[in-house]
Amino acid sequence: MIEGLKRLFSGDDVFHRQLTLFSICGIVGVFEAFVNSGASISPLQKVAYIVVAILFALFYTGYETIFMHERELPEIDCRSLKLVFSKVLFFTFFVGVLLFFVKLFMHKWQLTFGLEMLLAVPLTMLQAGFSYNYQNNDAVSLLKKLNLNDYIILFFKRLLVLICGYLLVCAIIFVIFFIAGVILAILYRGDINSIALLLSSQQFAITRLSGLIAGVLLVYILTLGCMAWDYELIKTYEREEL
Repeated sequence: MIEGLKRLFSGDDVFHRQLTLFSICGIVGVFEAFVNSGASISPLQKVAYIVVAILFALFYTGYETIFMHERELPEIDCRSLKLVFSKVLFFTFFVGVLLFFVKLFMHKWQLTFGLEMLLAVPLTMLQAGFSYNYQNNDAVSLLKKLNLNDYIILFFKRLLVLICGYLLVCAIIFVIFFIAGVILAILYRGDINSIALLLSSQQFAITRLSGLIAGVLLVYILTLGCMAWDYELIKTYEREEL
């Protein structure tokens, strides 16, 4: 997957493309953090969250398919939304949205996570096959080659991506607040009582801020991680053909 990450951070105008992708992920991450914060939300806010989540799913389904076709971070434009309305990509999008609604309204987090993990390999292989020529008839070309050994390896690699993504976000949050703590210690000249009083008085704001930062980073990092995994999947079968 290292090769996939290299592809994501190389190519034409990669900084601008990464910045745009981070901004899009940031919007979704803010909504995710707010909904998962435990705060009561109004029906209008829930509708807004659902709309944003569906639009992101539409965008990402097409965007990762273009990445598998171009093998570099694509430019963000209307191609992602147009492409997803092909038969194969719309099917993968529909399955993802269906699982999203199960998680949101039935609160079956463990069930949806398990199903997402189990379906990730075959659904991505459909996208990968489609990505070669953007033809629905090519979608099963890689899926036909899938065997149990490859499935298990790719399954655990994707699980590793998720675990590493969460650990990386935790590490970044720790570093951010460690640096903030050092700055406070300098400003208050090591007065522990004053620092503790400040932190306790701002506990709610700190919790909300850390949740927002974590939400934004998590969506962005997992998006890149899953795209690197996509590249690993498609290259696995291309290497086997050599």
